[in-house]
Amino acid sequence: MTPTITHVSLIEDHTDYRKTLQMAIRSQEDLRCNHSYSSIEACLSDAVDSYVPSVILLDLGLPGIHGVDGIPKLKHQFPSVKILVLTVYDNKPVVMQALAAGADGYLLKTDGLEAIMRGIREVMNGGAPLNSHIAKMILSAFTIAPPKSPDVDLTDREREILVLLSRGMIKKEIASEMGLSYHTIDSHVRNIYGKLQVHNLSGAVAKAMQYGLV
Repeated sequence: MTPTITHVSLIEDHTDYRKTLQMAIRSQEDLRCNHSYSSIEACLSDAVDSYVPSVILLDLGLPGIHGVDGIPKLKHQFPSVKILVLTVYDNKPVVMQALAAGADGYLLKTDGLEAIMRGIREVMNGGAPLNSHIAKMILSAFTIAPPKSPDVDLTDREREILVLLSRGMIKKEIASEMGLSYHTIDSHVRNIYGKLQVHNLSGAVAKAMQYGLV
């Protein structure tokens, strides 16, 4: 059976590392990487209607537009794209800014190529790949700081789904777990995003932890 191909674009200003990533992606049977850029501006100016990447692997410390500022611009240009941050920055403010801006996952370059390939597949399957240090840092930050009291009117069903999302389950798995249709779960998830004022799973989980909802 022919695997579904995931088309990955790279935005990384370090030439040697960009080439290494591109070679690693191309070595995978189910991944392709024919587009790589040294800046967000280069990616946006090269965008054509005939090519829409499935995943953008995005560095943050870029010349010109910073990665965090570029995430909304990339999402606007490619509404269906998954943006997986791949950077050396592991400080909490940058992590939270990237997730709030719409990043679908956050990995560090120290994770290694194998973990990065897994992250690409995970984000394509509806997950939110996070470096283990980043995940612990986020959880620790919200454990130490008392959660804010949000004015978020989630239904009991929406809260239940949000808890399952925070555990890493994807919508298809949640539908099976709850005995509901995928369409119903998808509708609930969209309502959750709207009420939390986020645009993706990473943002929803981060907001849920911040508000003490999960």
